[in-house]
Amino acid sequence: MNITIISPHINIKNIGVRIIVAVLKKEGHKVKLIFVPNDLYGEKIDEQCLVTSGKNINKYSQITLELIMGLVKKSDLICISLNTNFFDNAVEISKKIKKDLAIPIVWGGPHATIKPKECLEYADFVCRGEGEGVIVELVEKLEKKSNYNKVKNLCFKDEKGNFIINPLRPFIQDLDVIPFQDYSLDNQYIILNEKVYNINKLYSKYFFSNQFSNNIYPTYVTRGCLKGCSYCYNEILNKLYFGQNIFRKRSVNNVIDELLRIKKILPFIENVHIIDDNFLTLNEEYIENFSKEYKKYINLPFVIYGFHPSVVSRKKLEYLTNAGLSGIRMGIQSASERTKKIYKRYYSNSQVEESCKIINEFKGHIKTIHYDIILYNPWETESDLIETLKFLTKIPLPYILVLYSLTFYPGTGLYERAKREDIIKDRSEEVYGGYYLGIKPTYINKLFYLLSDYVISGKRINLITILILTNKFFRKIGLSFLIYRFFRMKVKRQIELNKI
Repeated sequence: MNITIISPHINIKNIGVRIIVAVLKKEGHKVKLIFVPNDLYGEKIDEQCLVTSGKNINKYSQITLELIMGLVKKSDLICISLNTNFFDNAVEISKKIKKDLAIPIVWGGPHATIKPKECLEYADFVCRGEGEGVIVELVEKLEKKSNYNKVKNLCFKDEKGNFIINPLRPFIQDLDVIPFQDYSLDNQYIILNEKVYNINKLYSKYFFSNQFSNNIYPTYVTRGCLKGCSYCYNEILNKLYFGQNIFRKRSVNNVIDELLRIKKILPFIENVHIIDDNFLTLNEEYIENFSKEYKKYINLPFVIYGFHPSVVSRKKLEYLTNAGLSGIRMGIQSASERTKKIYKRYYSNSQVEESCKIINEFKGHIKTIHYDIILYNPWETESDLIETLKFLTKIPLPYILVLYSLTFYPGTGLYERAKREDIIKDRSEEVYGGYYLGIKPTYINKLFYLLSDYVISGKRINLITILILTNKFFRKIGLSFLIYRFFRMKVKRQIELNKI
């Protein structure tokens, strides 16, 4: 069968869709992969900014839509993977396909799992949960023109227009059976500036950079998260798969085999990024074994992402830094006890501070240390934000702040609360057009950016300065603003000096 997979997501290193490509190819199908990103601020995208932009403006030009039609017209099935903030893009593409071509469409990804009935207004099929098993079974049924009514994870409408939401199949427990991401790069395209590019002509030049390093390859070692933060998609999965083993891991040999393979396919790769939510949750025995094998066979700098402050240990970091760990990213999110309860982030500030100190002990090896902070939370007061600012003056330097806007994903605890309290509507721009880097330029939020500019260079804005900058009386008489302007001028001068 000829199958086309379309991703409106900004990231052409999308692990999920590349695994689905590999799964289908393994079954002997011909697969085309198309990325159709949109621009951050409504201007046409250029290749160099692609890795850092990502706002969904929900509009494709007519030329772009026609280019998509030209690429998909010989397909037997079209698959579209989407998150909530790319819903309108998926709708736009699907409507065009329905209008011009008689090709069945299946939607998958987080939003399809959360809202299958909504998705079935535009797609013929919806895949909930993990997609590897359901897509293979569905394609087999379609190819043989046999009955697909009982395919687990599959959703569709019957002849009478009734929604059929089939039960979920169990989580895949043995992750080693999943094929490696497909990076053969044959039959893979991206549409930029109303032009079609074959991805293999752009890879090494444009698409392997981010704030950590250049020429990166992303992969995962684990699936699933037991923390259940109230803003996260994993909270929904934990409810859907309640009672199953949620946190799963690949064998060390399986991960090493993938990386050996990618070094041959993409010889320009210089860095590996392990983008799991919970890599450091793995026990010391696993991390010791992984570190030994990684250093022996791969021996490239690598970065670990997104872990919880409660899982940091000296022993784990000792193993990892000896193997080449060069970057690290930890989610602090807030130092306000009230806000942490809202997020269901159950750790103390002293625990975070201790984790930061442990990480800093390895700064001779770990060149980039990132800490995530969430801003623009409708339940947070200025006092909550100031608590976080004050806390950030205490942790060791240097580090990089990664600032996010709280984004409401349907089905999460915070989404449901925001709906109940009439903060958002079900199909509002805040939900479907939300952008996790779109932070409102309030005075307090600007102070986070000011602090960020300093700590990245190893300089500190001390607690007293933060207290003056946030003091209501000083703000009223303009003193805080003058001090803020003074620090901004210092930052600008430093930037200019660095350019010279």
